Amino acid sequence: MATYSVRMLMSTCLLVLILPHATANPETMRTCEPIRIELCRGIGYNETSMPNLVGHEIQTDADFTLQTFSPLIQYGCSAQLHFFLCAAYVPMCTPKVPVPIGPCRGLCETTRARCLPVLQGFGFPWPSALECSRFPEENNHEHMCMEGPGEPSDGLPLPTSKTKSHVSNCQDLVKSHLYARLNRTGRCAPLCEADILFDAGEKHLAEVWVTAWSVAGLLTAIVATLCLIFTDTKWDKIFMPLVTCHLLVAVGWSVRWLAKRAPTACGFDPQLPGISLLLTDGLSNAPCAGTFLLRYYFGMAAGVWWAILCFYWHLAVRRTRMENLTERPGHTKFRTDSYSSLTQLTAWGVPALQTVAVLVSRFVDADELLGACYVGNQSDRALRLLVAMPLFCCWCSGSVNLFVGYLMRRRKPDIAPLRPMPEHMDGMGRFLFVYCIPSGLLMIAVFYEFANRDLWLNVQPSMEPAAAIKAPMWPFMMKAFMELLLGVLASAWALGPRAVTMWKNHFGAKCKQTPQKFTTAQPIYPAASYQIVCPQNSMISSATGSLPRHARKYPSHVRKQRMYKTSVSQQSRSLTGNETVF
Repeated sequence: MATYSVRMLMSTCLLVLILPHATANPETMRTCEPIRIELCRGIGYNETSMPNLVGHEIQTDADFTLQTFSPLIQYGCSAQLHFFLCAAYVPMCTPKVPVPIGPCRGLCETTRARCLPVLQGFGFPWPSALECSRFPEENNHEHMCMEGPGEPSDGLPLPTSKTKSHVSNCQDLVKSHLYARLNRTGRCAPLCEADILFDAGEKHLAEVWVTAWSVAGLLTAIVATLCLIFTDTKWDKIFMPLVTCHLLVAVGWSVRWLAKRAPTACGFDPQLPGISLLLTDGLSNAPCAGTFLLRYYFGMAAGVWWAILCFYWHLAVRRTRMENLTERPGHTKFRTDSYSSLTQLTAWGVPALQTVAVLVSRFVDADELLGACYVGNQSDRALRLLVAMPLFCCWCSGSVNLFVGYLMRRRKPDIAPLRPMPEHMDGMGRFLFVYCIPSGLLMIAVFYEFANRDLWLNVQPSMEPAAAIKAPMWPFMMKAFMELLLGVLASAWALGPRAVTMWKNHFGAKCKQTPQKFTTAQPIYPAASYQIVCPQNSMISSATGSLPRHARKYPSHVRKQRMYKTSVSQQSRSLTGNETVF
């Protein structure tokens, strides 16, 4: 009996030791550990267990994966995204439940519905590890799960410290889900390939159009600059700075189409490393910075040079037409020697100050339609102060001088002017008038964009998302086209006189026929030594007079024709037909 009792006791102890290992689920061996991932601390529970619901064995691996979702969390597509990711990658652990507690399927589906369009905008699918079918449908006694805090009633993200600073202001923009809030600047940056104002077809059309004109502008500017370099005339010295400015503007556009759209216009913010954004501060991007510097500085310099040339032309017209000025040699020409210092300082210094202001303010940004970097593409303040106002001042200054000079040219003085207007001055005046037209159209396009940008981009009161105002392409296309057309126009005007001269020299001589030359022998005898018989009753005008005495006496011995002073009178007579006229 004692032996049986001992044997039963040993069997019971062995059963107690073996039974848990034979019947328990592996999850019962889990041990809870404190959450060491900074992103998931303070979300409502403090302990987790590994492996998690997506297969990570240690928290370090889960932390590394969660860091890739930081841009999406900061973007704020869903107020529950932060909690959902932590519930999936760092599930809750409690000693009372043998399995980890993750998110419910409803939480996953709500988060996926809000954040999947954003991921697709970046070109990413929904992660397969977070498929909603992997999570329990609801929280019950069989399968426990976390349902999440729920979305706010107004549909906006919860004002948490993680999302408030990134989302609140961007909600005022049309298609706000295509923007990302930048902490360090407080601006909303569009996604790189987002179609906010224009679709892909419009962007392709604009790309082809601008590329063709930039190539044409670059080639004509290069040829015109070389022609001006190898000639040394007063006209060339006057025209050279304007053509050079437009050459470098064309080079800036060439940098854009050589580097392609994405490398020029898109980049990554340090706080959002996984998201490609349309540049709002392009100075750190070499192609973007190069395009901006060439286009902005030399484009503004070209406008100042045109205004200065208009002023000089006005002075030349005034000095030519006014008679009461002191006569001085060459006062109707461009005085490049006496005005060179002031002209150079004004033409190159004013755009330099504007460029420094742009660099200090960091207003270099990219355009959605063309992908070219300039000033004011995404900032109304920069567009108004650093683009629209300088263009307006230059255009008004030049136009006023042209108009006053034209009125003085049309005015008829009481007496003839001291000297006529030089031909090259007339040609310069015609060019300045023609240049004024595309320059004015460029200014109109800039002001139109500034006046309507708020309607295109910002949500208006009582506006439905589907009722957003469509932005037209023409102001954006006109800006680029007129900027390049000004260069083509200046280059063509510089090449025009040389092309005409070359045509005349090389082709005009071949088409020109040399007229035949006829030589008339000098008469040996005086005109009185021949006889003309006229019909009867005809009228003839004859010259009568007296020849010198020796000429009448020896008419046949005159060896050299001489000029004699005679008194000759013209008279008409009626002839009978038998007269001899000497």
